[in-house]
Amino acid sequence: MCTRKRSRTCRWSLLSLALLGGLAQAQDSGAGIDLQFGNWLDPSGRIGWDGCDPDGASWLSAEPKRTPTGFLYGCAPHMPAEKPLGDNGWTYSGNVGLGYLHVSGDEANTHWRRFRDPDDGLILQANFSLKRAADGSYADVRLSRLERDNQYYRAVFGQAGRYKVQAFVRSTPNVLSGNARSIWDGVGSAHLTLKHGLTAAGSTPAQVAALSAAQPFTTLSVVRDKQGVSINYLLNPRWTGYASLTHEERKGARPFGGPFFFNYPFPANGGIYEIPRPIDDSTMNVTGGFRFVGNVWRSDFNYTGSFFRNAHSAYDYQVPYGLYSVAGASTPALYSGSFAYEPENDYHRLGVTVSRKLPAWNGDFSLAMALTTMRQNDRLQAPMDCQGQFGQNLAPPFIFDCANWNTTDALSRKRADLAINNQKLDARLVLLPSDKLTWRSTGRYLREDYAGTYWAYNPLTGQYGYIAENGAQGSVVPGEMGVWDPGANASVLTRIRNLPLDKETHELSSGVDYRLDNRNTLSATYTFTRIERAHREIATTRDNMIKLGWNNRTLDWLTLRANYTYLDRSGSQYYYDPYAFTFSSSLPGFTGEDALSPHTVSALRKYDIASRTQQKLDLMATFILPRDMTVYASFRGDRNHYDAQIGRQRLDTYASSLQWEWQPNPATTTSAWIGHDRSTLDVANVNDATGTDPALGGVTYPDANRWWMSDTQRNHYAGLNLTRRIGRATLELAWNWTYSKGRTRYRMASPDALTVPANAAQASGGYPLMVYRVNSLTAGLSVPLNERMRLRFFDTWERGNLSDWHYFGFEDTLVYDHRVYTDGGPSSYKVNQVGMLFEVAL
Repeated sequence: MCTRKRSRTCRWSLLSLALLGGLAQAQDSGAGIDLQFGNWLDPSGRIGWDGCDPDGASWLSAEPKRTPTGFLYGCAPHMPAEKPLGDNGWTYSGNVGLGYLHVSGDEANTHWRRFRDPDDGLILQANFSLKRAADGSYADVRLSRLERDNQYYRAVFGQAGRYKVQAFVRSTPNVLSGNARSIWDGVGSAHLTLKHGLTAAGSTPAQVAALSAAQPFTTLSVVRDKQGVSINYLLNPRWTGYASLTHEERKGARPFGGPFFFNYPFPANGGIYEIPRPIDDSTMNVTGGFRFVGNVWRSDFNYTGSFFRNAHSAYDYQVPYGLYSVAGASTPALYSGSFAYEPENDYHRLGVTVSRKLPAWNGDFSLAMALTTMRQNDRLQAPMDCQGQFGQNLAPPFIFDCANWNTTDALSRKRADLAINNQKLDARLVLLPSDKLTWRSTGRYLREDYAGTYWAYNPLTGQYGYIAENGAQGSVVPGEMGVWDPGANASVLTRIRNLPLDKETHELSSGVDYRLDNRNTLSATYTFTRIERAHREIATTRDNMIKLGWNNRTLDWLTLRANYTYLDRSGSQYYYDPYAFTFSSSLPGFTGEDALSPHTVSALRKYDIASRTQQKLDLMATFILPRDMTVYASFRGDRNHYDAQIGRQRLDTYASSLQWEWQPNPATTTSAWIGHDRSTLDVANVNDATGTDPALGGVTYPDANRWWMSDTQRNHYAGLNLTRRIGRATLELAWNWTYSKGRTRYRMASPDALTVPANAAQASGGYPLMVYRVNSLTAGLSVPLNERMRLRFFDTWERGNLSDWHYFGFEDTLVYDHRVYTDGGPSSYKVNQVGMLFEVAL
């Protein structure tokens, strides 16, 4: 991948960029105006589209230049000749390209199409620039249209030293499945209805399997359409104002888990469904502020806002299978499931940064402050949407009237009315006591306050809790509807309120950089971080981190860099169940507390706050070789060991890479690289039995029920890029190879560690190997026809071998008993993409 290489040449190669389409993923949503434009065919946004300038980076010499650490700078892009536009001082340049793209092979494959989604058809590429040297005015327009869902249009104009305005429109596809089979009509809408031939809550597995198999493959994708405008205006030599506005829409559908109560322990009962979840939302981002730059003082005052909205508040889907009570009672039919969307929310941030140069020791002090609020005040949805009754006709009353739950009157309030308010303060001091010594210190304070309490309370019935699985769970198992009251349901354990997770962070850091001589620099930094959390297993964590560094340039042809980091995390006493106050067991009148199963095993340690030690080592060497060659070698190790009997115990990562670059002249650039990395994750857990003892080794969590898992990931990658000008033509070649394999092994103390102990005879100690192997070859030729016209030919061939045991058997059917899947999973593929582009210089 280009991200593995330091040469910018690879990013300026049209053909290799056609191969490395994944770089377009960098164009994701974000606050403010986007900085990078492009698509899978041209991620650079036509910067360097015409290759390298034969004169190099300077009129004085075409010799390649190097960074202070020894890397070769990317070649200077060739800029088209500028032509006068009348007698008013304006000049212009640009070109327009029109071509055709053809894709053959397994072109519907999800992995191939993921962020590019190419089809046969016309493609358009163009750029146009205007300049006027007299007053620095300029305008630049760039566009690329590969298809309706993969295009961008960008315009920038302004006057150097005064203002700059930018506007853009962009569409980016995200293909989530290319082999989906849906048993529902209305994919992409908020209401999914079963296809003709199936009956809601009355279909058999054979009927569902037959209908699913008869459906043609369909593609599930989400398209992002984004528009934006920004302005930077120089008010005077010291003050600058800036503002931006962007709007993004996402539309489409993606595979999503839509459960309707678990089916595994009760065959032919309930159902588990993977549904095509509809996506239709939008986000508005606003940024603005003022920046001041003086001789002593510098400051920035800014505001950022983000506003997320859904086109629909919820969606529903009909279910093909019915339910039955395991107690033998009569159960009213439930015909659909539903989900509410993520709540609409508003984000506001006010920030100010002030910096001042200090007269003593050539110092600099900066202070950054910010107030942030994130608010959710969306209208809440009714707990369920049934008609008639639901539940089981048993005594005590386990039957419920839908009229008491299918209305927003069943909510304790109609809106969310929740917020998170943050206050942040950062201070930084940098001093230079001498030419050899730099001292830097930072302090950080961050407070996150959750505002608002929501009670899951139904004033129509006087009950607490929520309806589990749209009523399905309580219709199968008596007493598991998910509601509590002081009468017949007094012993039901259910969530009754939201969980506030307030947090306060204090961080202090101090370090020095010391230059021993002109060729050696040492650095050392100590950081202490204290985080206080509310309603978490550990109230306070303390991180002590030491980072050491060494840069060496003793030899003119070699640069060595080494960094070592040691972190030790400790904390207050671990409490395994800090969430009891959010459950019905905290209400007066709750009964059966002595018979409650523990929340979890007390020996569990959650990895984000558990005590751990971390050691990181980075070694980098840059070799400057004759004839403008560079070799770069690196090694990285990251070891994390957790103090946990149950939970994550280890996460270790090691990586190494070797890269070679050669730029003998502007007509030839080439690079090659190879790398390897491996990661190992160890996790331990224990299967629960019946009982009330939370201790590991007790009745509820006996040692015989323990199991251990080790997940190992190995990645190998290699590649080669070559750009060579032959006469007036330019040849481009690229090869990329990625090979990843993952293996998950496990062991157990006894068969009781399994959910179904009888399956122990089938346990082999490991799952099949997961394999991801992709080979890509790209070749192309750019041939000038005359001074204004040029033909580009390119061909990209890619082969992928993918094997994921999670999807074994999906090639036969997507329906197993009452479990219905939509996506067939990853599959191997061969795809060839060929294109031609005819360009005319303006």
